Amino acid sequence: MFLRFSRFRFKEGKEAEGLDILRRHSAAIKSAPGCRDAWLAQGQHPATECIVVALFEDEDSLRRLEGRLRSDPLRGGDFFSLLSLTTQPPEVVQYEVRS
Repeated sequence: MFLRFSRFRFKEGKEAEGLDILRRHSAAIKSAPGCRDAWLAQGQHPATECIVVALFEDEDSLRRLEGRLRSDPLRGGDFFSLLSLTTQPPEVVQYEVRS
């Protein structure tokens, strides 16, 4: 199993708009073939930081999602629209579950 972890650091005052976009983005990830579940969380201190964590059955499913996010404007558009709301590019990392 694989985890996809993404962290977004929003500009002050842009959190609500960013959360709306991230809700759609995480729903799209959750509906991807091979995704078991996906979660959106907002930091408490600072509240400008949000993460999306998704659990995938296998690496191929995760790679297919990444390819669709890059090539399909409907799936990836939300992700790229976040860039104007954040203080830096999002951090996106993949992890293999070991236990």
